[in-house]
Amino acid sequence: MKIGSRGLCRRRIKELAVLAGLLFVIAPTLTSHAEFFVTSVIRDVPMKQGEAQYKDFYINAGTNNGLQKGVFLDALRKMAVFDNINSKLAGNTPVKIARLKVIHVDKSVCVARLVKFYEKETTPLAGFDNVMIGDLIEVSEKQ
Repeated sequence: MKIGSRGLCRRRIKELAVLAGLLFVIAPTLTSHAEFFVTSVIRDVPMKQGEAQYKDFYINAGTNNGLQKGVFLDALRKMAVFDNINSKLAGNTPVKIARLKVIHVDKSVCVARLVKFYEKETTPLAGFDNVMIGDLIEVSEKQ
């Protein structure tokens, strides 16, 4: 049985549509690296006056991503840059907020604690002076 040129053309269009859909789904995973971020913040409640208060930052990266206990991380916040002259968003810029140290690591999750906040004199204003859920995480250049 012979397929007419019209039927062949429709079939070809369907095949191309399926391939384009697959490329749309697969291409971002092939070309971009995974972003890691703070997924949760757990705060210790001191029971005695003068007792240290700890804050743990849970991050969606672990030994599967090459992290290990003692590694230093940078918490960054993406800040929107608005072009007031042309009234449009010019882009996003990552701003270093704080330095963290990994205290516990599993396969896909690690827990880090604050080492220091970066000085306001040398970094752009990033809103809140704290590490928040959603802040990006990078391995610090200085270990």
